[in-house]
Amino acid sequence: MRQKFDYYFKALLNSYHIRLWLANLVCGLLPDFISGVIRARVYRLAGFKIGSGCFIIGNLDLISGQPQFYDKLEIGANAVIGNRVTINLDGNVTLEENVSIGPFVRIYTGTHNIGPGSNRRQVELVVKPVVIERGSWVGMCSIILPGVRIGHGSIVAGGAVVTKDVPPNSYVEGNPAKVVQTLPWGDE
Repeated sequence: MRQKFDYYFKALLNSYHIRLWLANLVCGLLPDFISGVIRARVYRLAGFKIGSGCFIIGNLDLISGQPQFYDKLEIGANAVIGNRVTINLDGNVTLEENVSIGPFVRIYTGTHNIGPGSNRRQVELVVKPVVIERGSWVGMCSIILPGVRIGHGSIVAGGAVVTKDVPPNSYVEGNPAKVVQTLPWGDE
């Protein structure tokens, strides 16, 4: 019983992120859309790795009960993040330069192993990083599941559920997301 209490107490301490709370408090006072550069600076001051020229339209919903919370999010230069985006930081999330994330997107890095039917099915946490490579666009209300890498220049259609890696310069849609088109690679 003591071991279980210690586990849950440690998870509670790891999930209480005072710097994030303060950043969201400050950012919540800012109007959406026109204050995206300021919001990016506030998150950078809170301790997240946010590249120059980033534009964050609304407060980020960053969640995790794991340690090193502030080290697990890296956003490259000139990325644009829509409002009401949720990012689970049980594992690392990397959004490379010039990535666009639509509103209401969900990105998760934590999943669980499957336990026996005679006990709880959801057992120990498994952490799998997510990488969204340069120039990609993730459409509104998409869900990116743990361990996924979205190749450079790809587009994830709105509402898609991405369960596996997306090749570079691909257009994916559906649940589960499937490649429906290969996109041309233009001049940079």
